[in-house]
Amino acid sequence: MNNIRQFSSKEDIQEQACLWISRLDRELSEDEKAQLDVWLAESPNHRKALMEAASLWDDMSVLNELSGLFPHHQNKTETHKRQKRRVGIVTQARMSVAAAFLVMAIAVGVVVDRIWLEEPDVVAHVSEKIETGIGEQKNLVLSDGSTLLLNTNSRVTVDFSDDVRNIVLLKGEAHFEVAHDTTRPFTVTAGNNTVTAVGTAFNMQYVDDNAFELVVTDGKVLVKDRFSAFSSNQSLFSKAPVEGEGLLMFAGEKATVKGDVDARESLSQNDIDDDLAWQQGMIVFKGERLEAVLAEIGRYTQVHFQISDESLKSRRVAGYFKVGDIDGLLAALKNSFNIEYEKVSDTSIQLSVSQG
Repeated sequence: MNNIRQFSSKEDIQEQACLWISRLDRELSEDEKAQLDVWLAESPNHRKALMEAASLWDDMSVLNELSGLFPHHQNKTETHKRQKRRVGIVTQARMSVAAAFLVMAIAVGVVVDRIWLEEPDVVAHVSEKIETGIGEQKNLVLSDGSTLLLNTNSRVTVDFSDDVRNIVLLKGEAHFEVAHDTTRPFTVTAGNNTVTAVGTAFNMQYVDDNAFELVVTDGKVLVKDRFSAFSSNQSLFSKAPVEGEGLLMFAGEKATVKGDVDARESLSQNDIDDDLAWQQGMIVFKGERLEAVLAEIGRYTQVHFQISDESLKSRRVAGYFKVGDIDGLLAALKNSFNIEYEKVSDTSIQLSVSQG
């Protein structure tokens, strides 16, 4: 993660914390560890937000790694008393480092919940993590009436309150149909950008750690650099974007977003239907390289493909394939593209040039 800056708003800090947790989940590089240390040192609010996000994550590997960032300095007697008040029966002698961090995260959550409850005119705060396994999809109605369709091997965090609707796409692909609410713009953060809508529909799919493909299927969205100092959404309510406020994209447009927005293309309805065919359990290829085809198929299955002949990687493949139907894919590759296959194991298939 590059160009990490201190944020003044609570929502930005929460989004930043979620992104750090996602990176902890896949293990930090040495540079990222140094960047995290800098970010934590900038403000006590950063540390608190990271602990809150960790308590929602519920992943022991993440908690173990975080426990090293927050060593305990209390003596054993003080620590024992504090833990006994919080969890009742767990003693310091039996607690692992990860369990100690869980207690600390729960305590922070209690304090934060109490602050929210004591504030007047604040509606319930909804925070949750939603994820799918390989080959799994989920279709959900969110608390504001928006719908979220999460594709295979994907993960998002949802953070809704009385004045914000924030989602972080941590990995994979998701389609959003946003309930109209001009008082609470709907913002999805992915990589180094945010996509904001009021009432619209759009699809986002990661293509690498910081880049995602965006397809707007209805209405309009505002794409911004998430590190930008600008925070208003005035552009959403005007016909032209406000200078410095990001780039508006409209229904029928598609682009790859990685900081900047790559050249946009206009899609026909058929093109949009093909891009979103995964929602009907299908994948459409229009002459992509075999290597790219297998990478896409691999998102939906535990099966791994090996290509024995380098020349096969550039072989072009077109057709409609059912998600998860490996046998159908192999039959099509053999009959239509002269590609032989051998099942090396239950989860490994080798492809080679047909000798026929």
